Amino acid sequence: MDLNVDVIDNETGEIYREGVMLADAHIFIAEQEGVIACDETEQIQLDKIDGGGVMTVRNLYVDFPEYKRKRDLSAAAMIRAREFWQYEHGGGRVK
Repeated sequence: MDLNVDVIDNETGEIYREGVMLADAHIFIAEQEGVIACDETEQIQLDKIDGGGVMTVRNLYVDFPEYKRKRDLSAAAMIRAREFWQYEHGGGRVK
């Protein structure tokens, strides 16, 4: 039985690691100071072109505090830029 592990950002759904071994996934999560929010296993039916059969995939949904902090800073910067340029009032246009 093949066991592939995917490391997925719990907030955005972005896949950071795909098809890695469980130990490698845990090392990556620890290095990024992530916290596993959900651990689920699913059975995927393979097509004949892939050799047929069933493959087991383990999805680790992880909260990454550093990535969340970066997303929050980016969102705050966009809000400040929107307020500065006042796009709602026609700001930022070339006359």
